[in-house]
Amino acid sequence: MSEATVVVYDVRSDAVIARARLSADGIDAWIAVDDEGGLNPGFFSRYGVRVIVRSEDLDDAYVSLGIERVCVPSQVADAMFKHAGWAYPEEACGLVAFDDGDVPRLTICLTNADHSADRFTVAPAEQFGSIRLAEAHGLTIGAVFHSHPRTEAYPSAEDIAGGADPEWLHFIVGPVVGRRPLLRAYRIVKGDVTEVNVTVEQ
Repeated sequence: MSEATVVVYDVRSDAVIARARLSADGIDAWIAVDDEGGLNPGFFSRYGVRVIVRSEDLDDAYVSLGIERVCVPSQVADAMFKHAGWAYPEEACGLVAFDDGDVPRLTICLTNADHSADRFTVAPAEQFGSIRLAEAHGLTIGAVFHSHPRTEAYPSAEDIAGGADPEWLHFIVGPVVGRRPLLRAYRIVKGDVTEVNVTVEQ
């Protein structure tokens, strides 16, 4: 039987709730924890609590949980990972352009005007140039990305309070050191954070 991860939570209780919702919709699901950590398995885990279903149920599971998805071509994701490594120990940042089918097609790596390890600002002149570059290729800017050099790929208070376009996705790569970084995505609207499922296509 082929399996697929629907969503990854930081806390086991969120995964348990998601599993119950899926079950109520007739979708079998189970929980796998990448690293329980500590001496109390199952209490709290912030290392990746995955909700898994059969591959043939994946689309229905996304609908059941109301999860937005974005499929990122590998070359677009790789550019974000490489820029994150290049900018370390500062936060990397940039913009992502999408085609008419809402598929990310171009990663535009930019300068973090703050030159900081815990916040970023896209240089205004570079942002304007990025918009023109995207338009020249028939694309539209639809996301901002940045890295977290040493912390998890989850929006910080500074990220949530930031001034990025609320219509854009927010991609975060992190942590850059310590283990293989993750690429995660979020909608941030008026302080509310909603995770968007990311699939990197080969």
